[in-house]
Amino acid sequence: MEEGKILLKLKENYDYKISGIDFLRDGGGTTYIVNGEEQKFFLKIAGKAFHNTIRQSVDIVCYLSRKGFPVPNIIETKLGMPMLEVREQGQEYLLILYEYIDGKEPDLCTCGEKAGKLAGWLHKLLLGYKGTLIERDYHFFVGRYVEILRRKNYPLADTYAYIGAKFWERVKDCPVSVCHGDMHRGNLLETADGKIYLLDFDTICIAPRMFDVMVMCDMTDYFNLQPADIITTKTVYKNFLAGYTHHINLTEAERESFNDWIVIRHFQLQATIVEMFGIDCIDNDFVDRQLQWIRSWEEQLCAKP
Repeated sequence: MEEGKILLKLKENYDYKISGIDFLRDGGGTTYIVNGEEQKFFLKIAGKAFHNTIRQSVDIVCYLSRKGFPVPNIIETKLGMPMLEVREQGQEYLLILYEYIDGKEPDLCTCGEKAGKLAGWLHKLLLGYKGTLIERDYHFFVGRYVEILRRKNYPLADTYAYIGAKFWERVKDCPVSVCHGDMHRGNLLETADGKIYLLDFDTICIAPRMFDVMVMCDMTDYFNLQPADIITTKTVYKNFLAGYTHHINLTEAERESFNDWIVIRHFQLQATIVEMFGIDCIDNDFVDRQLQWIRSWEEQLCAKP
Protein backbone atom coordinates (compact mmCIF):
# COMPACT_ATOMS: atom_id res chain seq x y z
CA MET A 1 0.00 0.00 0.00
CA GLU A 2 1.12 3.54 -0.69
CA GLU A 3 2.06 5.48 2.42
CA GLY A 4 -0.45 8.23 1.68
CA LYS A 5 -3.30 5.72 1.57
CA ILE A 6 -2.08 4.02 4.75
CA LEU A 7 -2.08 7.36 6.54
CA LEU A 8 -5.60 8.12 5.30
CA LYS A 9 -6.93 4.75 6.52
CA LEU A 10 -5.38 5.30 9.95
CA LYS A 11 -6.91 8.75 10.29
CA GLU A 12 -10.32 7.44 9.22
CA ASN A 13 -10.40 4.42 11.51
CA TYR A 14 -8.58 5.31 14.74
CA ASP A 15 -9.41 7.82 17.48
CA TYR A 16 -5.97 9.42 17.49
CA LYS A 17 -4.55 12.48 15.78
CA ILE A 18 -1.98 10.90 13.46
CA SER A 19 0.47 13.14 11.63
CA GLY A 20 2.66 10.74 9.66
CA ILE A 21 4.30 7.34 9.30
CA ASP A 22 7.93 6.28 8.92
CA PHE A 23 8.88 3.04 7.17
CA LEU A 24 10.69 0.59 9.46
CA ARG A 25 11.25 -2.74 7.69
CA ASP A 26 9.88 -5.53 5.51
CA GLY A 27 9.66 -9.15 6.66
CA GLY A 28 6.59 -11.33 7.22
CA GLY A 29 4.83 -7.99 6.87
CA THR A 30 5.65 -4.31 6.40
CA THR A 31 6.11 -2.27 9.55
CA TYR A 32 6.03 1.46 10.28
CA ILE A 33 6.40 3.86 13.16
CA VAL A 34 3.21 5.91 13.35
CA ASN A 35 3.58 9.43 14.68
CA GLY A 36 0.68 10.89 16.60
CA GLU A 37 0.43 14.36 18.07
CA GLU A 38 0.74 12.98 21.61
CA GLN A 39 2.30 9.51 21.21
CA LYS A 40 3.83 7.01 18.81
CA PHE A 41 2.49 3.68 17.62
CA PHE A 42 3.83 0.62 15.84
CA LEU A 43 2.00 -0.49 12.70
CA LYS A 44 2.18 -3.88 11.02
CA ILE A 45 0.64 -4.51 7.59
CA ALA A 46 0.22 -8.04 6.24
CA GLY A 47 -0.77 -9.18 2.77
CA LYS A 48 -3.27 -11.97 2.18
CA ALA A 49 -0.64 -14.74 2.26
CA PHE A 50 -0.04 -13.99 5.94
CA HIS A 51 -3.62 -13.36 7.06
CA ASN A 52 -4.10 -16.62 8.97
CA THR A 53 -0.77 -16.19 10.73
CA ILE A 54 -1.50 -12.59 11.67
CA ARG A 55 -5.01 -13.33 12.91
CA GLN A 56 -3.59 -16.05 15.16
CA SER A 57 -0.88 -13.70 16.39
CA VAL A 58 -3.42 -11.00 17.23
CA ASP A 59 -5.58 -13.50 19.11
CA ILE A 60 -2.58 -14.65 21.16
CA VAL A 61 -1.53 -11.07 21.97
CA CYS A 62 -5.07 -10.21 23.10
CA TYR A 63 -5.17 -13.37 25.24
CA LEU A 64 -1.82 -12.59 26.88
CA SER A 65 -2.71 -8.95 27.42
CA ARG A 66 -5.87 -9.98 29.29
CA LYS A 67 -3.69 -12.17 31.51
CA GLY A 68 -1.39 -9.26 32.34
CA PHE A 69 1.59 -10.61 30.41
CA PRO A 70 3.93 -7.87 29.11
CA VAL A 71 3.15 -7.57 25.40
CA PRO A 72 2.56 -4.34 23.46
CA ASN A 73 -1.17 -3.64 23.60
CA ILE A 74 -3.17 -3.66 20.38
CA ILE A 75 -4.96 -0.37 19.63
CA GLU A 76 -8.58 -0.99 18.67
CA THR A 77 -10.28 0.74 15.76
CA LYS A 78 -13.18 3.13 16.24
CA LEU A 79 -15.46 0.09 15.84
CA GLY A 80 -13.65 -1.80 18.61
CA MET A 81 -11.82 -4.21 16.31
CA PRO A 82 -8.23 -5.37 16.97
CA MET A 83 -7.29 -5.06 13.31
CA LEU A 84 -8.33 -3.16 10.22
CA GLU A 85 -9.17 -5.02 7.02
CA VAL A 86 -8.45 -3.04 3.85
CA ARG A 87 -8.93 -3.84 0.18
CA GLU A 88 -6.80 -1.73 -2.14
CA GLN A 89 -6.42 -2.21 -5.91
CA GLY A 90 -7.60 -5.81 -5.73
CA GLN A 91 -5.29 -6.67 -2.81
CA GLU A 92 -6.36 -7.46 0.74
CA TYR A 93 -4.42 -6.18 3.75
CA LEU A 94 -4.62 -6.43 7.51
CA LEU A 95 -3.45 -3.42 9.52
CA ILE A 96 -2.64 -3.90 13.21
CA LEU A 97 -1.76 -0.88 15.33
CA TYR A 98 0.21 -1.48 18.55
CA GLU A 99 1.30 0.77 21.36
CA TYR A 100 4.89 1.89 20.88
CA ILE A 101 7.31 0.59 23.52
CA ASP A 102 10.47 2.62 23.91
CA GLY A 103 13.22 0.20 24.85
CA LYS A 104 16.21 -1.84 23.75
CA GLU A 105 17.27 -5.46 23.44
CA PRO A 106 18.28 -6.64 26.93
CA ASP A 107 21.67 -8.12 27.76
CA LEU A 108 20.97 -11.74 28.69
CA CYS A 109 24.39 -12.00 30.29
CA THR A 110 23.05 -9.77 33.06
CA CYS A 111 19.31 -10.52 33.03
CA GLY A 112 19.16 -14.18 31.97
CA GLU A 113 17.20 -15.20 35.06
CA LYS A 114 14.67 -12.43 34.50
CA ALA A 115 14.22 -13.47 30.85
CA GLY A 116 13.83 -17.08 31.96
CA LYS A 117 11.10 -16.15 34.41
CA LEU A 118 9.29 -14.30 31.61
CA ALA A 119 9.57 -17.29 29.24
CA GLY A 120 8.36 -19.70 31.92
CA TRP A 121 5.38 -17.46 32.66
CA LEU A 122 4.59 -17.34 28.94
CA HIS A 123 4.63 -21.13 28.57
CA LYS A 124 2.51 -21.53 31.69
CA LEU A 125 -0.10 -19.05 30.45
CA LEU A 126 -0.20 -20.62 27.00
CA LEU A 127 -1.21 -23.94 28.53
CA GLY A 128 -4.63 -22.32 28.92
CA TYR A 129 -4.90 -21.04 25.35
CA LYS A 130 -7.75 -22.77 23.51
CA GLY A 131 -7.11 -21.70 19.92
CA THR A 132 -6.13 -24.12 17.16
CA LEU A 133 -2.44 -23.94 16.30
CA ILE A 134 -0.15 -25.52 13.74
CA GLU A 135 2.00 -28.39 15.02
CA ARG A 136 5.72 -28.41 14.23
CA ASP A 137 7.43 -31.78 13.85
CA TYR A 138 10.40 -33.47 12.17
CA HIS A 139 9.50 -32.10 8.74
CA PHE A 140 9.55 -28.49 9.93
CA PHE A 141 12.67 -28.76 12.05
CA VAL A 142 14.79 -31.05 9.87
CA GLY A 143 13.07 -32.49 6.82
CA ARG A 144 12.44 -29.20 5.00
CA TYR A 145 16.12 -28.40 4.83
CA VAL A 146 17.12 -31.88 3.69
CA GLU A 147 14.56 -31.62 0.89
CA ILE A 148 15.95 -28.22 -0.12
CA LEU A 149 19.51 -29.57 -0.26
CA ARG A 150 18.40 -32.46 -2.43
CA ARG A 151 16.60 -30.11 -4.79
CA LYS A 152 19.84 -28.14 -5.05
CA ASN A 153 21.74 -31.38 -5.76
CA TYR A 154 24.05 -30.56 -2.87
CA PRO A 155 26.59 -33.43 -2.82
CA LEU A 156 26.44 -33.99 0.96
CA ALA A 157 22.65 -33.88 1.29
CA ASP A 158 22.63 -37.46 2.60
CA THR A 159 25.13 -36.45 5.29
CA TYR A 160 22.78 -33.70 6.41
CA ALA A 161 19.89 -36.18 6.36
CA TYR A 162 21.84 -38.58 8.60
CA ILE A 163 22.84 -35.86 11.07
CA GLY A 164 19.34 -34.42 11.18
CA ALA A 165 17.71 -37.79 11.78
CA LYS A 166 20.24 -38.61 14.51
CA PHE A 167 19.64 -35.39 16.42
CA TRP A 168 15.88 -35.54 15.98
CA GLU A 169 15.91 -39.02 17.50
CA ARG A 170 17.53 -37.49 20.60
CA VAL A 171 14.88 -34.78 21.07
CA LYS A 172 11.72 -36.26 19.56
CA ASP A 173 10.26 -37.28 22.92
CA CYS A 174 10.64 -33.83 24.50
CA PRO A 175 7.26 -32.60 25.80
CA VAL A 176 5.38 -30.31 23.44
CA SER A 177 3.40 -27.23 24.36
CA VAL A 178 2.28 -23.92 22.88
CA CYS A 179 5.50 -22.14 21.96
CA HIS A 180 6.44 -18.68 20.75
CA GLY A 181 8.37 -20.25 17.87
CA ASP A 182 10.95 -17.47 17.43
CA MET A 183 11.87 -16.47 20.97
CA HIS A 184 15.27 -14.98 20.24
CA ARG A 185 16.57 -12.09 22.32
CA GLY A 186 15.83 -9.67 19.46
CA ASN A 187 12.15 -10.19 20.26
CA LEU A 188 12.67 -8.90 23.79
CA LEU A 189 12.40 -5.22 24.59
CA GLU A 190 13.59 -3.80 27.90
CA THR A 191 12.35 -0.38 28.99
CA ALA A 192 14.28 2.17 31.03
CA ASP A 193 12.54 1.01 34.22
CA GLY A 194 13.69 -2.59 33.65
CA LYS A 195 10.43 -4.10 32.42
CA ILE A 196 10.86 -6.67 29.63
CA TYR A 197 8.26 -7.10 26.88
CA LEU A 198 8.00 -10.04 24.48
CA LEU A 199 7.25 -9.24 20.83
CA ASP A 200 6.23 -10.87 17.53
CA PHE A 201 3.93 -13.86 17.94
CA ASP A 202 3.62 -14.61 14.22
CA THR A 203 5.29 -18.04 14.60
CA ILE A 204 3.20 -19.33 17.52
CA CYS A 205 2.85 -23.12 17.30
CA ILE A 206 2.68 -26.45 19.08
CA ALA A 207 6.26 -27.64 19.45
CA PRO A 208 8.77 -28.90 22.03
CA ARG A 209 9.10 -26.12 24.60
CA MET A 210 12.87 -26.69 24.70
CA PHE A 211 13.06 -25.13 21.25
CA ASP A 212 11.94 -21.79 22.71
CA VAL A 213 14.35 -22.19 25.62
CA MET A 214 17.29 -22.93 23.33
CA VAL A 215 16.57 -20.07 20.91
CA MET A 216 16.54 -17.58 23.77
CA CYS A 217 19.76 -18.86 25.37
CA ASP A 218 21.90 -19.57 22.30
CA MET A 219 24.67 -16.97 22.34
CA THR A 220 26.85 -18.54 19.64
CA ASP A 221 27.74 -16.86 16.37
CA TYR A 222 25.79 -18.53 13.57
CA PHE A 223 28.83 -18.66 11.29
CA ASN A 224 31.86 -18.71 13.58
CA LEU A 225 31.86 -21.02 16.60
CA GLN A 226 34.10 -19.61 19.32
CA PRO A 227 34.97 -21.14 22.73
CA ALA A 228 34.05 -17.89 24.50
CA ASP A 229 30.54 -18.01 22.99
CA ILE A 230 30.09 -21.58 24.20
CA ILE A 231 30.99 -20.51 27.75
CA THR A 232 28.60 -17.54 27.53
CA THR A 233 25.80 -19.78 26.25
CA LYS A 234 26.26 -22.18 29.17
CA THR A 235 26.14 -19.30 31.66
CA VAL A 236 23.05 -17.72 30.12
CA TYR A 237 21.30 -21.13 30.00
CA LYS A 238 22.05 -21.79 33.67
CA ASN A 239 20.74 -18.37 34.73
CA PHE A 240 17.74 -18.66 32.40
CA LEU A 241 16.71 -21.96 33.99
CA ALA A 242 16.89 -20.40 37.45
CA GLY A 243 14.08 -18.08 36.37
CA TYR A 244 12.20 -20.41 34.03
CA THR A 245 11.68 -23.09 36.68
CA HIS A 246 9.70 -20.66 38.82
CA HIS A 247 6.85 -21.53 36.45
CA ILE A 248 7.78 -24.68 34.48
CA ASN A 249 9.70 -27.73 35.66
CA LEU A 250 11.80 -29.28 32.90
CA THR A 251 12.65 -32.95 32.90
CA GLU A 252 16.29 -33.97 33.09
CA ALA A 253 16.05 -35.24 29.50
CA GLU A 254 14.81 -31.83 28.38
CA ARG A 255 17.64 -30.02 30.15
CA GLU A 256 20.20 -32.31 28.55
CA SER A 257 18.71 -31.82 25.06
CA PHE A 258 19.79 -28.17 24.89
CA ASN A 259 22.95 -28.80 22.85
CA ASP A 260 21.07 -31.07 20.46
CA TRP A 261 18.46 -28.40 19.80
CA ILE A 262 21.16 -25.96 18.77
CA VAL A 263 22.10 -28.28 15.91
CA ILE A 264 18.46 -28.66 14.89
CA ARG A 265 18.08 -24.88 14.97
CA HIS A 266 20.59 -24.62 12.12
CA PHE A 267 18.43 -26.95 9.98
CA GLN A 268 15.23 -25.10 10.87
CA LEU A 269 16.59 -21.60 10.35
CA GLN A 270 18.32 -22.43 7.07
CA ALA A 271 15.10 -23.84 5.65
CA THR A 272 13.16 -20.77 6.74
CA ILE A 273 15.72 -18.44 5.14
CA VAL A 274 15.49 -20.30 1.84
CA GLU A 275 11.68 -20.27 1.93
CA MET A 276 11.78 -16.50 2.41
CA PHE A 277 14.46 -15.59 -0.13
CA GLY A 278 14.51 -18.45 -2.63
CA ILE A 279 16.60 -21.55 -3.18
CA ASP A 280 19.47 -19.64 -4.79
CA CYS A 281 20.09 -17.45 -1.73
CA ILE A 282 22.59 -20.05 -0.47
CA ASP A 283 25.37 -21.81 -2.38
CA ASN A 284 27.41 -24.96 -1.71
CA ASP A 285 30.16 -23.04 0.04
CA PHE A 286 27.65 -21.58 2.47
CA VAL A 287 26.15 -25.02 3.15
CA ASP A 288 29.64 -26.50 3.61
CA ARG A 289 30.46 -23.90 6.24
CA GLN A 290 27.27 -24.67 8.11
CA LEU A 291 28.07 -28.37 8.03
CA GLN A 292 31.50 -27.67 9.50
CA TRP A 293 29.89 -25.58 12.25
CA ILE A 294 27.52 -28.44 13.11
CA ARG A 295 30.32 -31.01 13.13
CA SER A 296 32.45 -28.80 15.37
CA TRP A 297 29.56 -28.28 17.79
CA GLU A 298 28.86 -32.00 17.86
CA GLU A 299 32.48 -32.89 18.54
CA GLN A 300 32.74 -30.45 21.41
CA LEU A 301 29.35 -30.73 23.10
CA CYS A 302 27.08 -33.45 21.78
CA ALA A 303 29.13 -36.63 22.17
CA LYS A 304 26.99 -39.43 23.57
CA PRO A 305 28.30 -42.50 25.41
